Amino acid sequence: MTQMNGTNGFTVPPIPPAPGSGAPTPPPMPTPQQAAPPQPQQPTSARHAAHPIHQLDGRGRTDRLPTLPGQPQGRRYAVTTALPQPEQGLGYVVEEVDGGVRVLAWIRDDMKVFTTDDVLDDDSAGALRADRADVHFDKWDADDDDYTGPMRVRSIFEPGHGVSFGEYRRQDDDVTILAAALDLGPLTSGAHPRAVVLAAGWLLAYHVPTLAGRRPGSGLGRIFDEFMRVTREPVADAVDAIVWKGAVNAATAAPTDRFAARELIEAGAAALRPVSARESVRFIIVEDTNLFWAVFNGDMPTADRHAVLAIESALNRLGAVRRVADARDNENGFVTTLDEAGCYDAVRRRDHVWSQHIEHVLDYTDVNNRFARINDAAAAPGGMWDTLTRFITIGESLILPHRFEYRADVNTDTGEMAIIFSAPDETQFQSSDWRDGHVVDVRAMRAAHAATYALELAGLLAQIAFTAGPSVNAVTVTGYRGSLYKTEDPVLSLSFDRARFTTNVLPRYRDGVFDDAALDDDPARVLPMLEPTAFALAFNARRGLDVITPLPVPQSLLANRTPLWTDTRPLPPRLCSLLRADRAQDLDILHDDASIKGSEVMDLRQGNEKDTPIGTSIELESVIMQIEMSEQAPANQRPLYCENPTQRLLVSLVDDGPDTRYWKAPDALYNARVGLTHIYRDDGDHQAAVAQAQAMERIAPTCAAAYFEEAVVHADSEDYEAAARVLKSALTIAVDRDDVDFVYYRLAYALWNTGDRESAAACYAMRTLDSASYAPSARREVAQLLAQLGWDKLPDHDQAVARLREVDIPVAPQVRALDVLAEAAMGLVDAGFPCAADAAAGILANSVEGDVLRLLRQCLRYGVLNADDVLAAERGE
Repeated sequence: MTQMNGTNGFTVPPIPPAPGSGAPTPPPMPTPQQAAPPQPQQPTSARHAAHPIHQLDGRGRTDRLPTLPGQPQGRRYAVTTALPQPEQGLGYVVEEVDGGVRVLAWIRDDMKVFTTDDVLDDDSAGALRADRADVHFDKWDADDDDYTGPMRVRSIFEPGHGVSFGEYRRQDDDVTILAAALDLGPLTSGAHPRAVVLAAGWLLAYHVPTLAGRRPGSGLGRIFDEFMRVTREPVADAVDAIVWKGAVNAATAAPTDRFAARELIEAGAAALRPVSARESVRFIIVEDTNLFWAVFNGDMPTADRHAVLAIESALNRLGAVRRVADARDNENGFVTTLDEAGCYDAVRRRDHVWSQHIEHVLDYTDVNNRFARINDAAAAPGGMWDTLTRFITIGESLILPHRFEYRADVNTDTGEMAIIFSAPDETQFQSSDWRDGHVVDVRAMRAAHAATYALELAGLLAQIAFTAGPSVNAVTVTGYRGSLYKTEDPVLSLSFDRARFTTNVLPRYRDGVFDDAALDDDPARVLPMLEPTAFALAFNARRGLDVITPLPVPQSLLANRTPLWTDTRPLPPRLCSLLRADRAQDLDILHDDASIKGSEVMDLRQGNEKDTPIGTSIELESVIMQIEMSEQAPANQRPLYCENPTQRLLVSLVDDGPDTRYWKAPDALYNARVGLTHIYRDDGDHQAAVAQAQAMERIAPTCAAAYFEEAVVHADSEDYEAAARVLKSALTIAVDRDDVDFVYYRLAYALWNTGDRESAAACYAMRTLDSASYAPSARREVAQLLAQLGWDKLPDHDQAVARLREVDIPVAPQVRALDVLAEAAMGLVDAGFPCAADAAAGILANSVEGDVLRLLRQCLRYGVLNADDVLAAERGE
């Protein structure tokens, strides 16, 4: 349909009537592609009847078990120690029969129960494997003195782990049931002997289902355990396993298992395997919100991305069920706690709490912003850094039904802010609902649900902006379908005025007007309730949102988005002194406009350094001469080369005062000296190689890679003390994690070769090397060093830091360097130069807990603009 744009007094775009409520039958539940695991051989009643009958010897104790719910009629069970058993036994579970008892299971004193046909001796008991216990009461924390944990039954549904059917607490020899997925009858309350509780657990969770021909563990478990399956296994396998459990085995599955299977099937579980075969996909659970988050390549095709996000939303609907079940089950959240109607109700309640979301946002009005101060650096109160980090802090605290991505930009001088966010695609919404006692098909309503949700979320984002920024008086909110990895499908764009929103719209949120489920099918009612001052919106024939042309980004925000290499705006005096620069343009290190390009030198070096070293060295010397002749430095300025923007912000650490100024040394100059260093080193002329490396350090004093080159030359000539000295210097300026990791890695080897093995071990311990390209060699070195020291493992981080300080090795990143970086980043952002501070925010994020600064970096780098457009502008395209 044609896009409608409006201002004050707008007319709501036309929208078709709501579809019907759906057929009273559920959508089909296809069988997953994988084959069901083979069914294990099940013991039968006849087999139990064949057990030998024993006479109790009268010297032990026998406790008859109370009648348990579901226990076969006419059968009596007991726990007895009046039969021969190994020393570590607590007794046998027996069935009382005429003439004596039949042995059914043995209870070991480590809270494990093993099915057995007869009494056991020490040899047969010793052959029992702990991981093959049929029922086992575990501890949540094996190292904790608190004896509390899950009650589990061995099951094909969770091989090697077991399916939880309760939680217990043990005190001395008594056990109390804290929560249970099974009705344990009179044992549910109060304390009881642990052997009795273990026997009852084995009977109900393992023995009774086995007698009935059911798989032990079916219909039991914690929702949390299903979550962990998704995060630890290949995603397609994990999702198929949940579907298999709840759909293929629907007759014996718990209500929550059936609900989970239906949700995943309707979300398109069948599409997940081919997508995950093409692309790397994994799921994590965000710690602060307990929400699922899919991790995948941002360049994933749109259709594949929607398939993954639909599964993500379905999993988060299970999360809503888990939260309700947790509240009832002492935080265990069993799959038996809610019936299917209760599962749907939990999701419905979660989806209609906008009043709670808004109150949560308002709670942040006077909260101290911990990201406004980093060490000794402080942002301006109410400034751009303060406003953006407050905005992100609130955004990260929200628990929303669907994937929530966002970026923002603000100009606190004009009071204007812009926000872009991910508006869920209709495939992320439920295809079925529970009405009048049965499941109904609501696929026809998903587009409208998505539109309503996006509109209500846009209003919430406006309030977050007004809460985060006291100077913000106008905000434009634009939603993009599905994800912000690609801002390709804008579907709504609304502008809000602070006074009008606060007076008219905010009370509607707080009073629960937007919580009305009837709005789900009528997004046209939502739009006027939000009272935007301007909007761009179009509804399609299914009452969903069509792609539109969004409202323009405020000019005051675009003015701060000039690519750094063309930004001639002057810097504030304080930043001029700190950064040794007068204009924003002086901070650019990426735009290479020299007469000889850095890439040309790299092409020259490629393959020639080793094949024709003499000819290549002559050409590289010529490059240096040409540059020094043609690229004349401005008067009283020093040449400066930086590999990344953060190195440009750190120059005050290495020069002689605030009046120093720099000109951008061409990439070709640095690359040529790197090439000469390699050629001289390979030729054995270490003196010439060191001279070239030191020349690199002079033009790149904040670049750790320059120090690497000199250290390698010293190491090649086995002067490890000199190598260590240079690497220690590098640690005073290294702030990038990769640089710091590599410096410590090479310093460890150098110290080892000087005989200081303990300091070498401390350097190896300073960083995790598993993900680095040099990880295999690092692991080999560590193994050899530990063998020489006679140690089992490296010191922990605190021990390593203590050792480094003891021997005067810098601990990187150094606080002084981070202070300079934080002061520069905050000052640049507050002065309206976000493009100059994004990389610094990324470095600072490594030293501050949480994801706020990582997300801030995205806001600083791209604002609300298309990322590809920003990158093209940086390249001058």
